[in-house]
Amino acid sequence: MKRYSVLFLFLLLFISCADDDDFGLESTQFVFSEQRWELVQMSGSFTGSETTGKDMQWQEYYIFSPEGIFLKSRTVNDEVTEATGTFEVVEYDNDLNHYLELTYQTGNTLVGNCTGDNKELLMYRNTTMISSLWLACDGPGLDYQLRKN
Repeated sequence: MKRYSVLFLFLLLFISCADDDDFGLESTQFVFSEQRWELVQMSGSFTGSETTGKDMQWQEYYIFSPEGIFLKSRTVNDEVTEATGTFEVVEYDNDLNHYLELTYQTGNTLVGNCTGDNKELLMYRNTTMISSLWLACDGPGLDYQLRKN
């Protein structure tokens, strides 16, 4: 009986220490490490308006650093435009989602928002997907996927 008790305690300890992602659950908490997120899909407000890959109007990516700094790069017709700034993870009352609030210091022409200021909000959907909230005010829907180095 003692042997089974020790085995049970070991299994209980193993399960309690395991990461949620080990069991197929998707976390909605942003992980602070250097990460590159690439634009993988653009969409409009109409069903069937999605484009991916080279068919998108532009190619774009973000790089987020653990220090709370980001770089955004957009390529349109071989012309590259970059922006930099800071970001923080924010939560709103009664909302289980996490958001990345970006504050642009350079490259304000790349800000995708509804307010016209130097801030942009991205929804952290899970460990591999973030989405722009620009679609809420007739901007394009932009979905970014985490790229492993």
